[in-house]
Amino acid sequence: MPAFVMGGLALASGIMGAFGASSQAKAEAAAAEIRQRNMNFQNQWQKQAQDRNTMRQFQAALERNIQIEKSANKERALAELYLDKTFANQKSTLSKQTQEVNSKFLSTLTNRGVTPTSGTARALLRQNIESLGNNMVALKLNHRSAYQDIINQHQARLSQRASTISPDLGVYIPSTGGIADSSSTALTTGLIQAGLQGASTGLMAQMRWGDK
Repeated sequence: MPAFVMGGLALASGIMGAFGASSQAKAEAAAAEIRQRNMNFQNQWQKQAQDRNTMRQFQAALERNIQIEKSANKERALAELYLDKTFANQKSTLSKQTQEVNSKFLSTLTNRGVTPTSGTARALLRQNIESLGNNMVALKLNHRSAYQDIINQHQARLSQRASTISPDLGVYIPSTGGIADSSSTALTTGLIQAGLQGASTGLMAQMRWGDK
């Protein structure tokens, strides 16, 4: 067999092998890209499911907080209303009682022949007025203390609200790249090797049989 024929056959075989290797490398790169896309899709779907669950929990916390705040505000408003009414009734009652005591006191003095404008009568009346003032101060202090208790209770109810800082869901970044497509390298390398193999085969044949 002529040397050039054997060299040609070796070259053709090498070229076919180079194309085959290139096709296989191309197929492997395509399969790796498909696997990467599938993984990205699954990861993105899982991320979206987690985000939806996080937002549902956040929305539920917001709704609970709204209900707690509404209830706390209503309780405080009613407590303040009842407290103010009680304070007004207490002041009115104390004032009426003091007037009744003074009236009876003056009536008693008159019945006993004591002049209401006398020093003793004025001193006793002044004591009654001072007593009224002290009692009124005590009522105001009690009212202020009770009002502060209402505020504290209101704050305690509001403290039951959950933290509602908007969650940072972040952004899903799919994996890209990193897939080696060695088909071009495989083809180039294969063609070079095929050329060398063809030349080597032809040279060896020529040396063995001689080029006819």
